[in-house]
Amino acid sequence: MTRFLRLALAFALWSFAFPAGAYMQISINTGVHSDVPRIMGGIVNVLLEWSSLVATALFLLGCLFLVGSGGNEQYSSAGKKIMKASLIGLAIILASWLIISTMVFFIAA
Repeated sequence: MTRFLRLALAFALWSFAFPAGAYMQISINTGVHSDVPRIMGGIVNVLLEWSSLVATALFLLGCLFLVGSGGNEQYSSAGKKIMKASLIGLAIILASWLIISTMVFFIAA
């Protein structure tokens, strides 16, 4: 089973080696027109994107545990717990995005 865990860890690390897409580039605007809400919005968006990627990777890891359990109840329950926790985390991430984007909208307006 350690081979399975090594393979899952290698897959998780390999998936973080590449960005979510070619459009996801981090750039710092140092021009005159950069203001605080715009910079904070960019930082928050990057953090939310990475945390949602982590939650998705953890969900997939839970799926791998569940599928690869082979009838072992310990790994099956661990996979279910990981999947449940990652879905709760994803819901928290989406709720925080909603709250922060609403605050930035009203502050910047």
